[in-house]
Amino acid sequence: MPLSGWFSGRRLSLRDRLVKGLQQARDGDAEGAIETIAERFADALGALQALPGPVDSSRLRLAARLAYRAGTMTAAADFARQSLDRDEDASTWNLLGRIRVWLKRPDAPAAFERAAALDPHAFVIPFRVKRDRFARLAEAALADIPEAFQSQMLNTMIVVDDLPDLDAVREGEDPDLLGLYEGGTALEHGLPERIVLYQRNHENISADEADLEQEVRETMRHEIGHHFGMHEDELPY
Repeated sequence: MPLSGWFSGRRLSLRDRLVKGLQQARDGDAEGAIETIAERFADALGALQALPGPVDSSRLRLAARLAYRAGTMTAAADFARQSLDRDEDASTWNLLGRIRVWLKRPDAPAAFERAAALDPHAFVIPFRVKRDRFARLAEAALADIPEAFQSQMLNTMIVVDDLPDLDAVREGEDPDLLGLYEGGTALEHGLPERIVLYQRNHENISADEADLEQEVRETMRHEIGHHFGMHEDELPY
């Protein structure tokens, strides 16, 4: 892109973002590369595969993440596995664990365990609970919200699902999303309202029950803020 494009604030093209992201992956920041690419992950994956140059472990790591964000989980697992066969990487092991959760594979725990062994400061072995236990954590998190706010949420349903909808992921939703608010704000009436918490994604980042409880509380706080039309820094509770 010409320098005038940078200074005018024009956004980089998908290919330019992809090239920048690939360099980030080669510098060891594959997760940051996804933030750079930001959208159109299926298109970006196709463009990555068309780029000239060697198919090294960094390129495969990025391909795995793009496929994951595009919602093509089997392809994501294949790219991750190919990358790990060439070069072990804790973040890719953790990614493979998350992919395997989506694929309902019994070897997901082994991938999480390998990631935690390689980098215990960054990755945990997920703490899994039964649905009724997770639902009780959600109820406790809701009970922590001041009564003045709860009284305005009588028609709001709290729903627990394992994972986001795969079709929504393919349309751009983050597969690692923790929660979702659906409906109008408290200033609007007559709209169905739901707060959805995604159990597996909460567990994936929680090492023990205390972690899980805290993550659920933070998600509930954040999503209820959406109900009242508030941003994170505006929440009074």
